[in-house]
Amino acid sequence: MSTKPVGKWMLIAASVAIVAAVAGAVAVMGSPAAQREIRLDQRRARDLDEVANTVRAYAKKHGQPPPDLGTLTRQPGAHLDIADPVDGTPYVYSTDGKDNFRLCAHFTTDTAKTRDVDWVARNWEHGAGKQCFDLKIKDEDLK
Repeated sequence: MSTKPVGKWMLIAASVAIVAAVAGAVAVMGSPAAQREIRLDQRRARDLDEVANTVRAYAKKHGQPPPDLGTLTRQPGAHLDIADPVDGTPYVYSTDGKDNFRLCAHFTTDTAKTRDVDWVARNWEHGAGKQCFDLKIKDEDLK
């Protein structure tokens, strides 16, 4: 009896197991392209989070929110990403000049479908497409 047929079957079984594992991983995690889109949306949400925190810090220091995002980027020592990481489109910012402001960005994924728990927990739940977030500057931040 030769060991070659056994080795051949072991190689085939190992190959099938590897293909099944890769197919299972893609089915659970999504394709590499889908993972890239999720990471880019996480970056967008992180950018918006940093912008929101910087708007609040500016409002605390100056007694009102900044008139535009350019004002924030001109602050000494500021490093703030205010544009989409893919196409460079600026994030949209507006304020009522008092206690409220709005940030908008274009997302490619939907957190309800991707189960992106990290950004959902930080209140950046979003669908695909242009999404806007109405935010408040807390009263204690302005004093």
